Amino acid sequence: MRSILIFVALTSSLVAQPHFDLLLKGGHVIDPKNAIDRVTDVAIASGRIARIAENIPESQAQRVINVKGLYVTPGLIDIHVHLYARCPLPPGAHDEAVDPDAFSFRSGITTMVDAGSSGWRGFPDFRDRIINKARTRVLAFLNIV
Repeated sequence: MRSILIFVALTSSLVAQPHFDLLLKGGHVIDPKNAIDRVTDVAIASGRIARIAENIPESQAQRVINVKGLYVTPGLIDIHVHLYARCPLPPGAHDEAVDPDAFSFRSGITTMVDAGSSGWRGFPDFRDRIINKARTRVLAFLNIV
C-alpha cells in the first residue's frame, strides 16, 4: 500500500511540472518551410521548437512571453558580412569588420556568412579570435587573391 502512495505522489508531481521551458504567446509566426503564416503560439523545450499551436496553456511553460504584435520567425541568415580585420591593421587601413554578436540576435540573425575577409593565411587567426568566440554561427568564404 505504501509503494502505491509513493507512486501516486511521484506521478502527480510529474504531471504538475511544465512541459516547456518557454512559451511565446500570440505572435505572428512566419515559417516558410512549414507553410505557417498566422498568429499562433510557439513552445520551446531544451532549446528547440517543441510545439506550434493556437492557445497553448500558459501552465505548460516555465516562462511565458507575450509577443502579440511581433513577428516570430526561424533564425535569419546574413549572407554578406565582413567579420575579420587583421590585428594589428596595416598603416592607413580602416577596421570595417563587424562584431558578430553585437547586433545579430536582436535583429533575428542567427547565422552570418563572412564574404572573404580572410585568406588562407589569416584564417587560423580569424577562426580563433572571431568564429570560435561568437555565439552567432559564422560561416566563411576564403579570399583567394
